[in-house]
Amino acid sequence: MFDIGFLELMLTAVVALLVLGPERLPHAAARTAGRWIGQAKRMMNQFSEELDREVQAKDLADKLRQEQLRSGRRSD
Repeated sequence: MFDIGFLELMLTAVVALLVLGPERLPHAAARTAGRWIGQAKRMMNQFSEELDREVQAKDLADKLRQEQLRSGRRSD
């Protein structure tokens, strides 16, 4: 997909150092990393919640199916 090598990373780091300067670069890098980590955590939470909803829906469907089978047998 993306082929980012060492040369591209070094070039990006040098440009960032020139643009931001040595005083602001660590703060900007930490802020960016924090945003990425926050986004990853939110994505994982959304995934977990969706998975939980799917499992609950499946359990409910199974229970309803079992009740339908039981009520069908009783009426016979």
